[in-house]
Amino acid sequence: MKKITATVLGCGNRGQAYADYTFSHPEELEIVSVIDIDNHAMNFAKERYSVKQENVFKCLEDFLAKKIECDIVINATQDPTHYVTTMQLLNAGYNVLLEKPVTANPTELLDIERLAKEKGLKVIVCHVLRYAPVYKNVKKILNSGRIGEIISIEANEHVGLAHCIESFIRGPWKSEDECGSSFLLAKCCHDLDLLCWLNNGTKPKSVVSFGSRSNFVTKKRPSDATEFCYNCPHVTTCLYSAIKVHLEYQMFPFQTYAELVKKYDKIAEDISQEVKYEYLKTSEFGRCAYYDRNLIDRQSVNIEFENGSIVNFALIAGTPRADRYFHIVGTKGEIEGKFDDKKISIRHIDNSPNKYDMVEEIIDYDSQIIVNEKYGGHGGGDYAIMHDLVRYLNGEGETISLTNIEDSINGHFCVYAADESRKTGKVISFNEFMKEKS
Repeated sequence: MKKITATVLGCGNRGQAYADYTFSHPEELEIVSVIDIDNHAMNFAKERYSVKQENVFKCLEDFLAKKIECDIVINATQDPTHYVTTMQLLNAGYNVLLEKPVTANPTELLDIERLAKEKGLKVIVCHVLRYAPVYKNVKKILNSGRIGEIISIEANEHVGLAHCIESFIRGPWKSEDECGSSFLLAKCCHDLDLLCWLNNGTKPKSVVSFGSRSNFVTKKRPSDATEFCYNCPHVTTCLYSAIKVHLEYQMFPFQTYAELVKKYDKIAEDISQEVKYEYLKTSEFGRCAYYDRNLIDRQSVNIEFENGSIVNFALIAGTPRADRYFHIVGTKGEIEGKFDDKKISIRHIDNSPNKYDMVEEIIDYDSQIIVNEKYGGHGGGDYAIMHDLVRYLNGEGETISLTNIEDSINGHFCVYAADESRKTGKVISFNEFMKEKS
């Protein structure tokens, strides 16, 4: 098997999650170039992947001018830049592994699909949950016909409180205006992609959605609360205390303290608690969680498919337990599971002579899950997508999970349609909505 060569565009958390596959399998993948506008991230990636100085770039244009040869570019830039950078890469003749969501703009999504097709290039979308052993095996069971035809799917994502506060209340995705993505698109295009993929014997027909920002709003703020947490009388008791979440717990320090990382040219772990505390006195990460921002904090999505099957999905922010749940009911049985439990239950009715009893089989996938060196996760999906990608680029064919751009269209459009429904109060005809945006 040929070693695949890759360039990393955007050397933050997600870029490293994919590039770290080189540590597990250096014979399969080599990072030959890195690009990042941030000096610290760029130099960190250069050292981490032993990249030659002449192949290190601060902007995509310099990389393109140098005409670096590689099999694929890992585009792990922030959401608003996906479209422009991917179009540039495709026009220059590069295959792209593209972080999700592809774009918040339906027309741009279709533009990328068209250009990739015209150029004969591959755009693989990082819907890594498809590759996670739990979902991958659920898909195999569905394809086998074991539970018959799908009648309904119930699913949800509960976003854990610390992650919610870190990323969606105070972090990079706190505002749809700033980040360009809705909460559903930023957090759950994974999930809507999964639901369309698991049920891809048919197509979406209608979408309706409800959602709002109901918890993290100014009217729920204690009357004596201050603008910043450090001098608030509730700092030690508030569930959303910046001192507790961002200074003591530090779920994503590389994200919270990105400005300090740039300023001091150190990784977040090497910056003192005293410096971080002072930073939180004026940073958005230290501001009261109840200050009005425009990202919603809960949403439900209902999808009717052309074959009559239905999907009910719920996104809930700020739960004690973070997890994804699914319950798929078919004409011959059902599958139920929680993603983080790493196991599923398969049930059917035994109606053999003198019986009419439920029979249950529990399958544990924990032993199949492999994670990357430092950042990789998603139930083994970050590792597995790179494993499959290397083989796909070597001509070994598509796997059951493969996320080519054309197979990501329905999931993204379900998100777009759901947000349109949430804002307008209308039931959205899927085909009409796609035609309108084409």
